[in-house]
Amino acid sequence: MAEKRDYYEVLSVDRKASEVDIKKAYRQLARQYHPDVTKEDPKVAEERFKEISEAYEVLMDKEKRELFDKYGHAGVNSQFQGGGFNWNDFTHQGDIRDIFGDQGGYGNIFDMFFGGGRSRGPHQGQSLRYDLEITLEEAADGLKKELTLPLTVKCDVCAGTGSKSKKEEVCTHCGGKGQVQRVERRGHSQFVSIGACPKCHGSGKDIKDPCPECDEGWTRKRQKISIDIPKGVDTGMRLRVAGAGEPSPDGGPPGDLFVVIQVKRHRLFERDGADLLIEQEISFPEAALGAELEMPTLKAKAKLNVPAGTQPGTVFKLKGEGLPHVDGHGKGDQYIKVKMSVPKKLTSEQKDLLRRFGEIEPGKKSLFGRGKS
Repeated sequence: MAEKRDYYEVLSVDRKASEVDIKKAYRQLARQYHPDVTKEDPKVAEERFKEISEAYEVLMDKEKRELFDKYGHAGVNSQFQGGGFNWNDFTHQGDIRDIFGDQGGYGNIFDMFFGGGRSRGPHQGQSLRYDLEITLEEAADGLKKELTLPLTVKCDVCAGTGSKSKKEEVCTHCGGKGQVQRVERRGHSQFVSIGACPKCHGSGKDIKDPCPECDEGWTRKRQKISIDIPKGVDTGMRLRVAGAGEPSPDGGPPGDLFVVIQVKRHRLFERDGADLLIEQEISFPEAALGAELEMPTLKAKAKLNVPAGTQPGTVFKLKGEGLPHVDGHGKGDQYIKVKMSVPKKLTSEQKDLLRRFGEIEPGKKSLFGRGKS
């Protein structure tokens, strides 16, 4: 297997390149290696397209880019499903639509890699993913969380026109449609395909005085979004915030925000769904004679009655001391597994008592006399 190339090398950008620079480089290469345009072998073009898309996915994601900068490819492979990039990991489908349009030959790139089902007309904006880490206590209680995300918004300087003068002129090459027909003759047959206009790149606008502050009318700003996290959420659960994603490139509805929950490990409890598990050491006298223990729970403390003769590995249940079920119906339980605490050092008096215990225990031959004093 050929060694992976550096992502910055793949997109021909500097290691300090901005998101705008990376996006422009990707657009140029994506058009170049589109299977309907490139003169290279289709299989080679497809692999090249996949390579530049993988690089784009990593370098446009702040967390993945930082991991790549520190550890190279080894740092980001774990971020992809199955340990390596595939098209299910690509989160910038909206950018592909923006580059190639949605009809004819250019639109086939979307079918090829992401499946069919394209719809005509305005598209939904790109959906976003946000990984949120919370404590076990927060998962139990639920909470309202305010997130700060970098989102694409209309540029304030040019009012979203992309023009310094805020004037929008119709592209003369496509007449403002953003698409052009391409006619190809093969023998006696004629093939017509429709793709993004090469002059305006699908925008339908002719920008003669580009805005110095943005990229085609859009800019990135940090926006605050408030979400409600329900009680009982667990690691891997996704919360959907409708309309909180990126805006549509062609007037459609905005994308959604998917918040993926990660619950931190707790210093005392292990979690199993809505149940909590904990181990508790007890002494030999407590196990033999019985005892009343004060056990920690997520909320406070609870009493646990340990009956006489309890064996190591016995599991007790505190009903209703677990987490709420995420569907709102009841709560889980807390399970306590007891283990024997054997002292490493004994006083002379303790040794004598144990020897005496071994001698008078019915039905068993004493082993205590064989030990060291």
